[in-house]
Amino acid sequence: MHTRPAAAQAGQRLSFRTTCGRQIRIGLLVLRGIQPPAERVSLGISPVSRAGEETWVGFTVAEARQLAAALLAQAAAAEHVQRAARRPADGSVRI
Repeated sequence: MHTRPAAAQAGQRLSFRTTCGRQIRIGLLVLRGIQPPAERVSLGISPVSRAGEETWVGFTVAEARQLAAALLAQAAAAEHVQRAARRPADGSVRI
């Protein structure tokens, strides 16, 4: 089976480094060697150290949307906790 990451060609691959040092890469992977061709959203997570192995997973479109929704929900929850932690206990408002 021939695989070719279409997103890399289109320049659509996204990448960022976490505060713990892992490189996160999100891209589009099109598997053209099968019928019908399969499109997958790829997620690569680098090891913390160079000696470790990389973690990789491919998601269907629906799975990628589930992951995105879950990440956005957790980010919103984390923001809510952060805002609550910054509020004074007596209910006053800081300006």
